[in-house]
Amino acid sequence: MATKTRRVMGKFLPVVLALLGLPFVTSCGKDVTAPLISLQARVDVIYDDDCDGDMDCVTTQPVIHHWIDRGYVKMWGMVSSAPTKLGAPVLKVFQQYYGHGSLFSIGAVVPGCGLQNSAAWASAVVGQFDAGDDCTHYTSCGTVLRQSIANYIEGGGTAGGLVYVVTGPLTCEEELRAAPADGISPLTGAQMEQKYIKEFVVMNGFAPSGTETNCSEDPLACSRFFANVTGQNGFPPVYVVPLNTGATSVVTQIPNSSLPLTSPSAYAAQSIGGSAETADEDALAFVFGVLGGTGWKISANSTNWVDASTGMNTWSSKKASGQYYLTPAYSAAYFESVLAIM
Repeated sequence: MATKTRRVMGKFLPVVLALLGLPFVTSCGKDVTAPLISLQARVDVIYDDDCDGDMDCVTTQPVIHHWIDRGYVKMWGMVSSAPTKLGAPVLKVFQQYYGHGSLFSIGAVVPGCGLQNSAAWASAVVGQFDAGDDCTHYTSCGTVLRQSIANYIEGGGTAGGLVYVVTGPLTCEEELRAAPADGISPLTGAQMEQKYIKEFVVMNGFAPSGTETNCSEDPLACSRFFANVTGQNGFPPVYVVPLNTGATSVVTQIPNSSLPLTSPSAYAAQSIGGSAETADEDALAFVFGVLGGTGWKISANSTNWVDASTGMNTWSSKKASGQYYLTPAYSAAYFESVLAIM
């Protein structure tokens, strides 16, 4: 979340699609080449976002679905952590638009959805593509996450093989982690995470300290996550994309040649009176989860402390808890070229 979306009234700004093989400059001045994406194996993912809270998902969702089509990603489940009526329906609009309706389930914050008003762009998109849908038609996000991991296990998924990307509040993750053994699985939610999650990739907070929306929307969940999801407690590593370490310098303008006027992304941009330019910190969290650390500087093994009343976070390297924050080491143009491979 936490993107500042900029509008350009009455004008569509074209995106410049970088050609593979062109040189780019790192933040240290080193020339690098935009990669031709080549993965040794498909990456198994569950995704958790607050789409509707901001417009980041109009970039992130096309990346996800195009990468599913290209075989880079197997999506096992997707949930909305947005406390609005239209967070999950917007995710479904993208899922249906890209023809992936049968591939994975979508969950919502239940019964908390509808506590905040939906954004005008989200209302416009759902009204255009799936009028009448709202969050009450969806299963609880914690249950969907739990079922998604169970499906991964039943599908032959190996221990430590599932990447969990979170680009919204940690409400749904906390619901999953608190879940007891039940008819879905003999494992508790915490045991599922400890055994089957390879890593958490989270867009959250500031480095070294600050207050960011994904934490302040549900500060208690945020505090509990970082206090408990540690290496000492048997959990996999947590990689965090903070708001202020450079990810927001990577931007996508919509509509563009990959997101035509008929797409939900372009319709969202038109609904606010022109075109939209979104910072891509959420998309970069997803990119890190799929492609790994190329182009990133990873901090020392640290601990992220969060105030449970305000959501203010503070990083410290004095204690190693298996928590790391990320800084782009390559230029914005490099990452924009990766996102342009849509």
